[in-house]
Amino acid sequence: MLERLITKNRSQERTGVHASDYGKLSLDLYFRMTGVEQANPPQWNDKLKWGAGLGVEKELLQVLKDSDIVPEEYDQDVHGVVSKVIDDVLFTGHMDGNTSLDQTGEPIEIKSINNKNLFDIEKYKQNKPRENYVGQLAMYLYLTGAKKGHLFVSTIDGLNPFYFECNDIGGGKYKCGDVVVDIQSEVNRLIHLYKNHVLTGVMPEIWEKEYKYNIETLDWKKVSKDKISKARNNRAVLGDWEVQYSAWKDKIVELQGQTLGYNLDELARIKELTDGYSNW
Repeated sequence: MLERLITKNRSQERTGVHASDYGKLSLDLYFRMTGVEQANPPQWNDKLKWGAGLGVEKELLQVLKDSDIVPEEYDQDVHGVVSKVIDDVLFTGHMDGNTSLDQTGEPIEIKSINNKNLFDIEKYKQNKPRENYVGQLAMYLYLTGAKKGHLFVSTIDGLNPFYFECNDIGGGKYKCGDVVVDIQSEVNRLIHLYKNHVLTGVMPEIWEKEYKYNIETLDWKKVSKDKISKARNNRAVLGDWEVQYSAWKDKIVELQGQTLGYNLDELARIKELTDGYSNW
């Protein structure tokens, strides 16, 4: 029965730039904004995972309301909408929460993370939240003029909650925990992408991120044994994660003149280059 399950992915028209676009691959944004069909659309089990995460975020928002941090009447689709035109480009977003109803308060971003992602959890414990989460919250501060915001993060099982204060530190930069993001620079990048590529139909640089690193120039001594083992057995490709997880991965692979996974010649060469790696 499971093999019969499918999900229907419905695309939404895009006008301008979203706060959640912070740090996203230029090709991904270009394809999405110009309506290019996804080459690797999400599957039904992906939707389950996202739905569970959204449920945690919804409940955490209610906890913030119960704790008198967010007004009880707060509605993201009403009070959370931010909109600002910068250099003729529309920037929009939906804040998860705010300490007031009229955006004169402090923006709040709520995120959920996989409780099995131990690497991610350890980073949070080290006061290093994910940069794209910080960037999205900082974008709300930038668009509303707020000087301080709040990032709440929890694993889906609720056992690992985290909180970080986000502050405007000047020069278009914001700091959340130990992570600093340059929103002014990112706004400039997104404006350039929208004006010079989305509106003109000219594809941006295809090598911004690589699907597959050059195995000849890669410093294999700096690659973990686990990743080397996976590469040698063609169970993983060493490349930028932004392409690996892109909804247009196959299209980007084709544009970069690559093949999915390693071919036989590449596998043979990888084994030569990593011979004896277990003793390095």
